[in-house]
Amino acid sequence: MKHLKFIAILALGAITFSSCSKNNDAPSNGDGKNVKFTFTVTGVNPAEIDNVSFIAVGGNSTNDKTIWKVNGVTKNNEQDISLGEDDFTGSTKTYVVESIKPLTSAQISLQCINFDAPYKISYKAEVNGKVENDDENITVDVNKDYTHQYSY
Repeated sequence: MKHLKFIAILALGAITFSSCSKNNDAPSNGDGKNVKFTFTVTGVNPAEIDNVSFIAVGGNSTNDKTIWKVNGVTKNNEQDISLGEDDFTGSTKTYVVESIKPLTSAQISLQCINFDAPYKISYKAEVNGKVENDDENITVDVNKDYTHQYSY
């Protein structure tokens, strides 16, 4: 888990430096991309040793700090969103993370590891309204993890 957060911080730093430019104009409708990520996790037991980590990091050419909303709520001053197993043990099993502004870059890190009883995950990525990834009802058990890193 600490390793993934370190990767997210490095990615955030890379985005911040690579997205700086001399042109401080806001991106037009044709610049950047709108992204939407849907994460669903069912069957995570807080009493068991499960590892669930979804990290979304993004940036745009104007280096805006407020770029995401989660389940319809704008996350002020956050360029990265992190969800862990504790986020999926209550009544909310699905999170929709979407950009509120066009992004020049978005990275997603997913790591789901199981050390005891299996649980299920689904991950869907949409870029400018087009589905890029759609992994549904993946069983994560002691013999099969789900670890991916995507750039959009």
